[in-house]
Amino acid sequence: MKVRKVEIHVITDGKQTVEDVTARILMIHKQADFIHIREKSKPVSEILKIVAILIDGGVPRRKLVINDRLDVALLNQIPNVHLPGHSFPIERVREFEPALRIGRSVHSLEEAMECERAGADYVLFGHVFATESKAALLPRGVKQLADICQHIQIPVIAIGGIVPDTIPKLKGIKVSGVAVMSYVIGSEHPARAIQNIKASFA
Repeated sequence: MKVRKVEIHVITDGKQTVEDVTARILMIHKQADFIHIREKSKPVSEILKIVAILIDGGVPRRKLVINDRLDVALLNQIPNVHLPGHSFPIERVREFEPALRIGRSVHSLEEAMECERAGADYVLFGHVFATESKAALLPRGVKQLADICQHIQIPVIAIGGIVPDTIPKLKGIKVSGVAVMSYVIGSEHPARAIQNIKASFA
């Protein structure tokens, strides 16, 4: 029986220095399908430096996803951009650069369906499970995740509280991937952490 492949997306959390975050990514990039550069508080000069170090270190451009900063993606010929809900309209980005792979963060079925109509290539839905980064907000849960997966055709990536203990709760849901942030990128042993994530799907 063929085992369905679930993509592993690793997202930076903005808490490390340029040197620290690039060192961690270079440790684990071969084990991840995509690496999202999500550095909200860093100036563009530092984001550009991160991208340059990763490319020079052998991370393929096709694996890199630039969060929000369309300019950084275009300047570095990165083929993937992730747009938060407050970011550029999907249609405008698609019209400007048709070849880009465009993702959008969503928090409901209605938003997911709207993004699919707008031309998004995938949606990132969460937070699915309880997570320290969203401690004041109730998790949206696997039921909403399953509902979205059933009602749209584009890939759905689950985010929020994705750790080895919660991954079994995704069984039976046609999720296309999972996104991990602090569990991997904030770990003292990121390579071991991502191996634990992958082993949970096995």
